[in-house]
Amino acid sequence: MVHILSRLNMELVMCNALWYTTNHHATIDDAAKHKAEVHSFPQAFSAFDGFNDIKRKKHKSLPMTSSELASHSEALYSLLMKPVTNSSATWKTAGTQISELADCLSAYSNYLKNQTKIMLEHHANDHPARTIDKDATVEHRHKCSFGVKPMYVILDEAMKAAGENTPVFFDEHHHVENLFPSNQHRARFLTDLQLSMPVDMVRFSPGGSSLSIVCLMAVQASRSLPEMLTQTARFLQTARPRLKEFHTRAQRRHFKEQLKNVASVLPSVCDMIYKELAMDAAIAAHPITQERLRLIFLGNTGLVRDLRSLNPGRPSGKFDTFFDALSGQIENITAADDRRHGVAHLSEFISLKEMITKAKNECPEGTPIPSKSLVRLQFAPRNPYSKTAHNFTSRINVQHKIQRRQLRVSHPDDHYCNAQFKYLKQKAINQQNCTLLFCDDKAKVPFGDPGHLISTGVRGKKTIVPSTTTLVALDHDMNHSSLTPSVILQCDIPKEINDSFVRGQVTTVINDSVLQQSSPFRHNAVLAKLLAEKETMQPILMKFTDGGTDQRNNIESVKCATICLFRELNLDMIILGRCAPGHSYVNPAERVMSILNLGLQNVALQREVSDEESEKYFKRCNGMADMRELLNTKKPELKQSWIDVVEPVQSIIRNRFLRLSLKDVPFAAMDPVPDTDIDLLKRHLRELFPDLDLQKLTKAHASKVESYTSWMASHSRSRHYTFQVRKCEDLSCCSAPTLPREQLNWLPDPVLDASGDHYRPYSEVEDMDTDEKDRPSLKAAPKRKEKRTADVGQPAAAENRGEGATAVDREPATSDQQEEDAALPEPDPHLCTSQNARAVVTCVECQKPRVIYSRHKLTDRQTMTVALATSEFEYTCGSPLLPPTTSLYTKVMCRSNITCSTTVELQFYASSLGRTDICCFCTAENSDVDTQLLKKYKTVLPMCASCTSKGKQAVVARPF
Repeated sequence: MVHILSRLNMELVMCNALWYTTNHHATIDDAAKHKAEVHSFPQAFSAFDGFNDIKRKKHKSLPMTSSELASHSEALYSLLMKPVTNSSATWKTAGTQISELADCLSAYSNYLKNQTKIMLEHHANDHPARTIDKDATVEHRHKCSFGVKPMYVILDEAMKAAGENTPVFFDEHHHVENLFPSNQHRARFLTDLQLSMPVDMVRFSPGGSSLSIVCLMAVQASRSLPEMLTQTARFLQTARPRLKEFHTRAQRRHFKEQLKNVASVLPSVCDMIYKELAMDAAIAAHPITQERLRLIFLGNTGLVRDLRSLNPGRPSGKFDTFFDALSGQIENITAADDRRHGVAHLSEFISLKEMITKAKNECPEGTPIPSKSLVRLQFAPRNPYSKTAHNFTSRINVQHKIQRRQLRVSHPDDHYCNAQFKYLKQKAINQQNCTLLFCDDKAKVPFGDPGHLISTGVRGKKTIVPSTTTLVALDHDMNHSSLTPSVILQCDIPKEINDSFVRGQVTTVINDSVLQQSSPFRHNAVLAKLLAEKETMQPILMKFTDGGTDQRNNIESVKCATICLFRELNLDMIILGRCAPGHSYVNPAERVMSILNLGLQNVALQREVSDEESEKYFKRCNGMADMRELLNTKKPELKQSWIDVVEPVQSIIRNRFLRLSLKDVPFAAMDPVPDTDIDLLKRHLRELFPDLDLQKLTKAHASKVESYTSWMASHSRSRHYTFQVRKCEDLSCCSAPTLPREQLNWLPDPVLDASGDHYRPYSEVEDMDTDEKDRPSLKAAPKRKEKRTADVGQPAAAENRGEGATAVDREPATSDQQEEDAALPEPDPHLCTSQNARAVVTCVECQKPRVIYSRHKLTDRQTMTVALATSEFEYTCGSPLLPPTTSLYTKVMCRSNITCSTTVELQFYASSLGRTDICCFCTAENSDVDTQLLKKYKTVLPMCASCTSKGKQAVVARPF
């Protein structure tokens, strides 16, 4: 009973002080004044003054961790289980107060744990906790009608001085007369904000202790709703560079790990690179070092002159005539903008070969022509400070750089699709009387309004230009119209599977993204027109794409368009295939895109000027959606005006593409197909399926049309990555095929071999009736095997011990203990790790903390059960934690092979379930760790001075 009262006194002292400081935001001195409010146990505060003196020496407040709060609440709950709490009316009143206090402590402990969990989740995210796109808000404030309040006069004058459409970031040091005494005054100031002009206000809270960033911009009073939305979006993008955004630790760690795979970079340099590129607003660890690196990053490397610029180059020789002609061409093409000199919008030379050819045409007949390598060495070096710069003469003042490659993503079906593509190529080789096409759409090519030249957006490669010239264009985000080049590669089928399929005739179609949107029917109308112009038509057509929304063969609209092409060309069979998602580089048509980039490098485009009435409507549109609505719905009569101003831009791109070639085969070009050709192609659907609604070509609608489903069942074969159509044997439905039936077999699906790691060759499955059972994404995910966790914190071997150190050894159990353990279930040795440490129980004999292990995290009810059981039954080292009748007997355990002489476990210190500065022998607090042993071992347990004086050796583990 004395022990219970003593524990209750101390728990009441600490918990009442914590409750008062938590709910009243007070210090311990205030909590001491509050002790008179507790009347049930006045003797409990007799020790408060001494306790307060100890804590006052360290801190002004009383900080507690969630584990300490939980420990105190569990102790109070255990006191409530004692019979003495019901012995008298005073004790019952005290029990009610103790229960309320315990509930308060438990709730606050859970709150701290939840906050810690949320914080750790934010740290582990690969994106900021608060982003500008999601958390920034824009408000509109009308102007004040009765005069500006005195508190807003300074801010109002600042907004007038800035003018309209100029952002002004609110700063209380400059925009208010006196600083705000609290955040409440700041919030009221911004809530009631009203100036002499209408303004848009952006608010963004980066999180943490940072105040919300407020940015204001004066706007016009009379704005339409579309103008308001457009100006608001532009305002947010204008203010974005100055809006702080704090990146998570996982983002910075991932960047550093990726950077280490490329080069060895100092941590300070790595931090600077990340902050400059990602615009992270986190505070730098070393601000002075970061500022120096930023200046170096901006180019302040010194004023030492590079004497290599005085290199006159090779002496005069036989190639002087050619180089003089080439230098003359470089000087003649130096473009000049009407605003500044040295600004060019187009790159004259697409390749080095073309540059040599043009200079050769300017030279007299019989002039010696140097090789490409020699001409390249006359360029100006890309980096004049590198060692390779010694090889360049700088005689021709141009430069040349190489394009970078793109990254690739992984997909579970990449191996499956590669095997399917190999089957397709092998079938094309065996068939020979077929047409193999590779199709793809290039990225959109933007162009600007008259007087606003916009870059095509092709990046990663610099073109041959005079070194004194700067290529400048407007940003591509300012456009609302673009072109979509479509690429068709008609492959020259090789004789062997290992030969290159990237050969043949390349045809490009420059479509207007506004009126000539990419669609399955437009693509097939182009193919129908292209193949109809051929002298001989092959009976089998094979087509491979990258699987975009307008080319994906498992979409009903793509299937219907394929049927139309099949009927239009009277084919015996048509086969569609596509690559795995994210693997468009497999498509041979993608190889042509790098050649097309040569024609689009450093090119800026603008459309022609239309009549005044049309331009008035065109300028009102804020994007392609508005432009389509204008031309198709509101003002159809303006469609021809739009076609007239866009056609010159299409001609520029088409002419540049015609200058390119694939393995000495010049590119061809086609005009975009009109809408009438597309509607004519759809007539096959109206003839075959009268009940099919062509405006609802979806799977849900098509599956209800009986004529469509029956025709598909007898003519087609659909898979996830392929779609095939062939003529049936009914002559009343289809005309007689050109090829015999045995040559019109379906393209087989990939089939795994006996090993299960590779797919069978085409020759083995050519005549098989296959299915998609071996497609990885179709298979069910295998069950995870339970991973056996290695024991953490195992001691070092005896031969690795240093002087003055000892490893943790398991003491042999006595015969009585072995007989007792024989009747108990054997504990899993792999369970006793720091990851599975859930709680701590104290031995009643040695007062050492012993770790409670569980494979899964304990629920609140299970935690309460363990706390009540340990408070009701006294625990000693080596004994079972819970009685066998408890439901948690097989789920929760302590080590059974320890005694009171065993040191505190390593898992106790690793799991941070209690104080980590207690002595591992006697649990004395404020113990130290031997710093000399830390140089030899990764783990060294703390020891007090008393145990050290007794000659005990420190406990160590994991030697270096």
